[in-house]
Amino acid sequence: MTDSTTTLPDKLVVFAHGKESGPWGTKITRLAGTARGRGFEVISPDYSHSPDPRARVAQLLELAPRARSALVLVGSSMGGFVSAFASPALRPQALMLIAPAFYFPGYDEEPPPPPPINAVVHGWSDEVVPVDRALRYARQHRASLHLLDGGHTLTERLPELERIFDALLLEAETLGLYRLARYVVEVASGTIELGVERVDAEVDARLAGEAGVARHWALITACNPLGVALAPDENAARHAQLCARLAADGIRSLEARGEDPSGDWPAEQSRLLIDPPPGYAETLGRAFAQNALLRGALGAASEIVWLR
Repeated sequence: MTDSTTTLPDKLVVFAHGKESGPWGTKITRLAGTARGRGFEVISPDYSHSPDPRARVAQLLELAPRARSALVLVGSSMGGFVSAFASPALRPQALMLIAPAFYFPGYDEEPPPPPPINAVVHGWSDEVVPVDRALRYARQHRASLHLLDGGHTLTERLPELERIFDALLLEAETLGLYRLARYVVEVASGTIELGVERVDAEVDARLAGEAGVARHWALITACNPLGVALAPDENAARHAQLCARLAADGIRSLEARGEDPSGDWPAEQSRLLIDPPPGYAETLGRAFAQNALLRGALGAASEIVWLR
């Protein structure tokens, strides 16, 4: 993969096959069709040269797949281990694990924290990876858990698997739109544009000096709940409610907006919350039925927080 963002795919799915299978088995081929139907590019590396899951993780990390808006990792059986353990470095928007081979002797360490969108699919009758492994992982990492009446490969449940995957891709697409959006804060001297997933010393200095941020901030809107476009007067009313809620709670804030660079989606009135209490922005975002918000701290990369 090249480092130039101009040649990156917009949306990309990377599959990781199981220990005994290959890169283009029945399941991956079907799911790849689902991904392409949503406009994702697809790659499925061949890991069959090594039965060692850590060697396979190293291979995926060396490949270093990236995407402009949405990267999705999908792993089946041992491929679930590979995708999960590669995710902290690759930072995908979504992770889908199918009968993941966790907690086996020799590679029994707890998987790392997952990305914002994280789903596990497992068969009740899995004879290779017991279903309790999926239950343990989902409980530990608060993953979306789908238990199907099937065995290890789940090839007898491909329609259900495709529906689950399609729903995950839709969420990843939505999260990708938030990553690409432009976020602007209004201050006395003009505006401050907030970066997404990067540290910007100049922006931090302006947030501290002109916005009065001492430690951290969050940008939130009340417009268009769950991504459903409302009429301008409805959004204006919701924004007024947000401002009233912040004032009542004693939260300092500034006027802001989120913009779609393509111009297909109207700008959303927002507020920059200045040093809100821990968890406050997330609670408020869910109260106003938002998919996500932007959160940052001085000296650290800002991040999109998925609220669904």
